[in-house]
Amino acid sequence: MENASYHDDSTISDDNNLWRRIHPNHIVYDNNLKSYRPSSAAFDNGSNGSPMSVILAEENRNPSTALENYEGFSMVSLTAGLVRDCGQGIARDPLPEEPAHALVFGEKPKSIRRRLAQAAEWIVSPH
Repeated sequence: MENASYHDDSTISDDNNLWRRIHPNHIVYDNNLKSYRPSSAAFDNGSNGSPMSVILAEENRNPSTALENYEGFSMVSLTAGLVRDCGQGIARDPLPEEPAHALVFGEKPKSIRRRLAQAAEWIVSPH
């Protein structure tokens, strides 16, 4: 259930990187690329309708610190500008365990999820 109270945060620059944790079940081998990539399913809203969770990249932060307590997960990066080009909004959502947490809200049909998956760049590769 998408919450209509979310508003795109203009203080998050289009150049800002958004980190997305990738569950091991959402990593597929792409024969065309001859490498692993995240599946489009990794870029969907939650099964309960909650927006997609991301972390606002911060200078001088090692991305692997965002994977503590996430055994086996990998991480990709997307730009806020690309996410917005896909019709999504970004809202800060700080959590006690992750002050840089944010939400990417908006409908995510297969075409949008596929575009996000294709644009994602590994910053912590799958093991």
